[in-house]
Amino acid sequence: RALIKEVITADIENPAGIIHYEYRGNYAAKIFIKYKSNLRFMWPYSEKALGSINYSWSDKLNAFVAKDISGDFYAILGSNKKPFEKSFGQFEDFVKNGAHLKGMQTEKLQVACLNVFDVSMNDNFDVVIVGTNEGKEKAVEYYRSAIYDPSKIYENTASYYNNFLKKNLLITTPDKNFNEGYRWALVGTDKFFVNTPEIGKSLVAGYSTTARGWDGGHKVNGRPGYAWYFGRDGQWSGLAILGYGDFEKVKSVLEVYQKFQDISGKIYHELTTSGVIHYDAADATPLYIILAGNYLRWTGDIEFIRHSWENIKRAMEFLFSTDTDGDHLIENTNVGHGWVEGGSLYGAHTTLYLAGCWAEALKDASFIAKALGFSNEADYYLGEYELVRKKINDEFWNADDQFFYYGKFKDGTFNPERTVLPAVPLYFQLADADKAYKVIDTYAENGFTSDWGVRILSEQSPLFNPRGYHYGSVWPLFTGWTALAEYMYGNYIQGFFHIMNNLLVYKNWSLGYVEEVLNGAEYLPSGVCPHQCWSETMVLQPIYEGILGLNPSALENKLSISPRFPFDWDSLKVESIKVGQHKLNFKLNRNQTKTVYNFSHDGKNKLLIEFNPSFPLGTVIQKVLIDGKEASFGLSNERQGVVVNLKFEISLDLKIEIYHNGGISVIPSIAYPIIGESSNGFRVLSAELKGNEYVIEVQGKPKQIEELNIFSPTEQIKSIENAELFKNENSIYTVKVN
Repeated sequence: RALIKEVITADIENPAGIIHYEYRGNYAAKIFIKYKSNLRFMWPYSEKALGSINYSWSDKLNAFVAKDISGDFYAILGSNKKPFEKSFGQFEDFVKNGAHLKGMQTEKLQVACLNVFDVSMNDNFDVVIVGTNEGKEKAVEYYRSAIYDPSKIYENTASYYNNFLKKNLLITTPDKNFNEGYRWALVGTDKFFVNTPEIGKSLVAGYSTTARGWDGGHKVNGRPGYAWYFGRDGQWSGLAILGYGDFEKVKSVLEVYQKFQDISGKIYHELTTSGVIHYDAADATPLYIILAGNYLRWTGDIEFIRHSWENIKRAMEFLFSTDTDGDHLIENTNVGHGWVEGGSLYGAHTTLYLAGCWAEALKDASFIAKALGFSNEADYYLGEYELVRKKINDEFWNADDQFFYYGKFKDGTFNPERTVLPAVPLYFQLADADKAYKVIDTYAENGFTSDWGVRILSEQSPLFNPRGYHYGSVWPLFTGWTALAEYMYGNYIQGFFHIMNNLLVYKNWSLGYVEEVLNGAEYLPSGVCPHQCWSETMVLQPIYEGILGLNPSALENKLSISPRFPFDWDSLKVESIKVGQHKLNFKLNRNQTKTVYNFSHDGKNKLLIEFNPSFPLGTVIQKVLIDGKEASFGLSNERQGVVVNLKFEISLDLKIEIYHNGGISVIPSIAYPIIGESSNGFRVLSAELKGNEYVIEVQGKPKQIEELNIFSPTEQIKSIENAELFKNENSIYTVKVN
């Protein structure tokens, strides 16, 4: 009997990886470790770009070394235990040759090494891998640092992530799955922040091996998933990173966009770690403006934005230049894709998605210009924003289908295909409410929504292909957009359902991480990357802007909080909300008739809070106390809740008590899909209070019995129609729906 434990970790700062082995057995044994390298330079360079590979064994380092002709590209694999036997060369693999192992020759441009280690009955050792383009001296420095004390790298990495969780926004709720998935999403997001010498520090898009996805047209694949820098990916992801408070990383992301901005003002779509840039997207430039605007709102870092103004202005000038027909809309034609890159949906002069990004970029450019004192630019951008917003609602609205068009053609006609992409202008709150309600109600149905997320188009569409990258699959990105749109227009129940669709993916496949793409008909991966940046951030961003309802204004020392928690959560804790130089924490505790929020604040100045907590429909708000004193408050109504409106300033600590009575709400039904199976299809489509009747519309498969939980804190339900009461416990009514 024997047990081998393998622990793998990477240095947080240096290009070094550690594999720690622990052997426990009744007898001594041999451990075989094989290593192969082709020193492949990243796509789009060919596999032959670096030329011949030089390789050797270094007794001094106790390591196998491979390098290119220049000596810049340098890889080292060694250990702190001397191998009993070693073999290396231009090999494909190793085969047994009597008592020894022999390398199998290959014509491929690659080298391989085999180390055989003798281990005693209770033995430990470490393998160190280093790879860099900084040459021999730096490679050896990284290697020696790692091999000297491998456990220190493990401890430093563990310490880094413990501190990372402590210093950024944390939420602790009564839902263990939510808590664990949220923390995994935080860590999973941070792993995409990568430093490439001479390029900079920014977000790469996705991780996989070169065995998956398009090979770039090369014999030897040089595309490890999407592990290089992207425009739209980093920009959408940066919005979530601002939400959890890692401002310096977002600043670095913006700096890289500005460093490699085209002379025209356009922002890149792709920047490989091998230093090749593609400017083939239409949405990267407006999204850059949006990220810069949000950075200023969250941080108040006016000096960085002032320093960036020329980049921002050039980006805006480029965008205006792409409106070749004078209709006030920027264009995809001759500019690039955004969002769809190919497939059945591809092709529009201006997509609705791009028009939505343009409107939001105009609004953010106006905000930035006003903050910098450029009133003429601020007024002009704001005027253009109003024009574009009107066009979105008037021209892009399909009155016959009661849905937004996908895109506008050059001849002025429109593509009527229903897609998930209107969720983006809805997230930006560009749509009239009556139009938005039609769209988000459609997203709640089974045509778009599966048990694991939202499809790009309805499964009823003739274009639908469940494996179609851009015409049928489920992307956590789409699901996050949908959740954001739902929260912006008051559909909390459906929004929370979609957040949990994304969050729960961490339990399957690449454990702890969220897939890039899922099949549209079966719960299976369908993309290139098992770990994708914006899939992780679309767990987080809808939590910050949807569930917590955070809206910062650091320049004004102000934060709007509009919490829309599931109404059966009776407690929770939120730590380290950051806005500018402020840090805010709060705790919630509630029972049937009283809700208490305890706030604590750290900052030099007072923080103005606009506080808008939601309560179930029909709730009667009796009074509000702030630090024991009765306070005036306002009330407003959303589709699925009653909202209390308060304003207060906080210096240190503050307590809010809200006394209430009644109210009723359906609890979001969470789907737990089974790998390989189709969608169960039980959906809450709507819930509204009509006088004394609370009407819930659901959708499901015929003859299938489903359970639905309804929160009613004062036991006011007198009768139920079209469902059977199953139980009533702790203010939760469980009914069976057939």
